[in-house]
Amino acid sequence: MDKQSSNKELAVTRVVNSCVLLELGGRAVLTDPWFTERWWLRRGEPLGLRPDELPPLTAIIVTNLATNHWDLRGLRALPRKAETPLYVPTAGMVRRARRLGFGRAERVRWGETREIAPGLSMEVVQAGRTLVWPNNAYVLNAPGGRVFFGGEIAEVSLLERYRAGRPETDVALLPVNGLRPLFGPRLVMRPGDAVAGASVLGARVLVPVHEAHGHDPLSWLFRPDGTAADAVRLAAGTPDVAALPPGERRDLL
Repeated sequence: MDKQSSNKELAVTRVVNSCVLLELGGRAVLTDPWFTERWWLRRGEPLGLRPDELPPLTAIIVTNLATNHWDLRGLRALPRKAETPLYVPTAGMVRRARRLGFGRAERVRWGETREIAPGLSMEVVQAGRTLVWPNNAYVLNAPGGRVFFGGEIAEVSLLERYRAGRPETDVALLPVNGLRPLFGPRLVMRPGDAVAGASVLGARVLVPVHEAHGHDPLSWLFRPDGTAADAVRLAAGTPDVAALPPGERRDLL
């Protein structure tokens, strides 16, 4: 991958799980960083980019505190930590990030907005909870389009609530593997939910995330229920489903 920022309005490179590199009008935003596996948590797919292959980051946005969305070991390897804004949903995550050198780590709550950089703003959207901890989703607004990122969201109703009175998004990144514990509610959307959610948001393009889950001790407790290929089949072209393998960069707008 070329380390120079793209001149395209919007490009997406899926790294792994819900870790995605978004390039919006020449600015790079990394989502849900996950670069290092654990013995108890495996990717189930290749790693698309290493930290040293990333371009300079305008910001990092994180949906929740699970290790495969919030990889503290991998975050240590990211350059320019002191000046890179890092947005997270809990105060505890802020404290841990600052101990790693992220001087601009900040907790953001549902309904808040931030001006990340000139011409690039962010809305924080309710994405439910994992046990008692909040999950954030984010809408990024740039001159070339609006992008919805929900790395850990299960309910289409939350998207319906967000969309009321708000404009369409151009691209939606939503989970598809329907992961759920043996006992308890699903943690993320299934393929049909993601397709429906993208339609609710008015998105022309759906990028499936949170697809793979490797064979590890946790796979005995959490079971997936869907793939990006299922989302392609169910959408039947509306919206366009960009099912990206890790490491593939796609210009979307």
